[in-house]
Amino acid sequence: HALARVPQQGSEMAGGWSEGHWAAQGADYDKLGKKKSIQLWRVDRPHMRAFHFAWLAFLLCFITWFAIPPIYPTLKKPKCADLTSELCVGCMSQFAATMDDMAFDKSCMVCAPRATKNGAGCGGLGLNKDQVVLSNAVSVMGTILARIGIGGVADAIGVRASYAGLLLFGSIPAFCVAACDTYDAFTGVRFLISFIGASFVLTQLWTSVMFSSNIVGTANATSAGWGNLGGAVSGALIPAVFRSFMSQGYTNDQAWRYTLAWPPATLVFVAACIWFLSDDVPQGTFKEMKAKEAEKKKAADYVDDGKDTGGEEPASVAARSIVLASRNWRTWVLFIAYAFCFGVEVSVYGNLPLYFSTAYNLEQADAGLAASLFGLFNLFARSAGGMLSDILSRKGGVRGRIWANFICSFPMGVMLIIFSSLTKDNNGLGGTLGCLCAWAFFLAATEGTVFGLVPFIEPTAVGGVAGIVGAGGNAGALMCNFTMRIGQRPAFNAIGWISLWTSLLMPLLWIPGVGSMFRDDTMNAAAPIVIKKDADEAPKTRDLPAADPAPASSSQMPYGYPPMPGMGMYGMPMAGAMGGPYPPMLPPMGSPPMMGSPPMMGMGGMGMPMGYPGAPMV
Repeated sequence: HALARVPQQGSEMAGGWSEGHWAAQGADYDKLGKKKSIQLWRVDRPHMRAFHFAWLAFLLCFITWFAIPPIYPTLKKPKCADLTSELCVGCMSQFAATMDDMAFDKSCMVCAPRATKNGAGCGGLGLNKDQVVLSNAVSVMGTILARIGIGGVADAIGVRASYAGLLLFGSIPAFCVAACDTYDAFTGVRFLISFIGASFVLTQLWTSVMFSSNIVGTANATSAGWGNLGGAVSGALIPAVFRSFMSQGYTNDQAWRYTLAWPPATLVFVAACIWFLSDDVPQGTFKEMKAKEAEKKKAADYVDDGKDTGGEEPASVAARSIVLASRNWRTWVLFIAYAFCFGVEVSVYGNLPLYFSTAYNLEQADAGLAASLFGLFNLFARSAGGMLSDILSRKGGVRGRIWANFICSFPMGVMLIIFSSLTKDNNGLGGTLGCLCAWAFFLAATEGTVFGLVPFIEPTAVGGVAGIVGAGGNAGALMCNFTMRIGQRPAFNAIGWISLWTSLLMPLLWIPGVGSMFRDDTMNAAAPIVIKKDADEAPKTRDLPAADPAPASSSQMPYGYPPMPGMGMYGMPMAGAMGGPYPPMLPPMGSPPMMGSPPMMGMGGMGMPMGYPGAPMV
């Protein structure tokens, strides 16, 4: 089908797609322009282009974020001395016949800039064990802050601008780390690099606004899973690049700096591609969407449908999105759930190789290979979780998505408990790796089911919800890393039990108008509020029509709402006064607004309106 970008009728603005364009293309698009299928072989705009940029940008961010740990053995080497110094001249004379021995000598190793064996030679920053631990902790702190805020920013200025800006910002400290000469500078730069971990939230938002409810769980899980592969790619690719530089005659100091300089270069390139070659929403870019709204307001027959932002500044919209999400207790349930799936995964990347090398006496390379098996499941297991969420939603609506999370998260905790109890003598390496694979599968699948629920928790502030939930992953990583101080095997056991307990939060998750795992509440979803307006007057009356006696199944529309023009701009219903989807009755004129949403609150997640006082409007 044709994908011609057309000018808005009655406007000089060119660009974007008209509102009815996608609906006219056939059954593969819903009435809001969202795509109902994922065609991986296609890269056309706007849907599949956004999908591929979303996972690719996240992958490159993950590679940049985890580029440092694979070369820690080099960074722990001491700084090199001047080869013409008296010390080095004496060392070279002393070890003239056995230069390899000089590289391991405590006094003379500073004169061996090309020794690559662990504990030999020089060319690093001289990091000690405590400094490495603190650096790892700092490397996730910035992500927590960024993930909370980035969702609201995307609500205010669009995903495309947010993603391009984040990549450009992250590339600056990533380039600077290659120039660090002190531990303080190194740690500070790692904190700034950690902000690119917020790219996960933008990836989830982008696919959420491009794909319809029947496939959005799969789209979210696949894009996130492929992005998470960056941890495994970094572990394999960074050492290979380092060895390549060493084989060309560079010193350790030169090789690690050049190795860390190429990942941020890819961020700059992809940022430019995202800005110039992609779109925010099915209707075009964020600017084009706003221009079309302005054109509608000028029309004589304009009807206020609740999509006007009221002239709010982007910062106000972003802050409101975060506040709305944080007020909804269901957001924090998913925060905890994600802390003990993705948070555990991040912690595992830093601890599992050492666990295998100590508990199973594996060489460093073999231990790393065994641990990398854990990350490879992101290639398909997270997508499987998203697919399960989509499949169950077709039968049970949003309640089916809650069931999907429980089905994956409960065995995840069980398998981690079993893994922590296995030993080399009693079960052997084969049995342990088999249990590891089962644990990795359910963990990655759980991550996919969590974000299959995110768009339905607070539909008017999806960006804020995604940001807070995403930050939960890094908060969990911090806690899991701290737990490792009691010993790795006891820590894995404790984390397994906590993961098991968090899975039991799912039966308690109640969404008004939807229900819970064991109770249906879709029949209580209220009808939207209608706004009437004369052609030459401001909106002055709001009538509440009778509810549809037979609302449509919640498997197609969130919260059981039937298809109607009163839905949010991208198919999400308006959130109610206390974080629920039901619209409350308006207070008497002149009385204070009801709790939950201030008057004229503007736009929510990627254009989803937030009306006064939180009710859907037509």
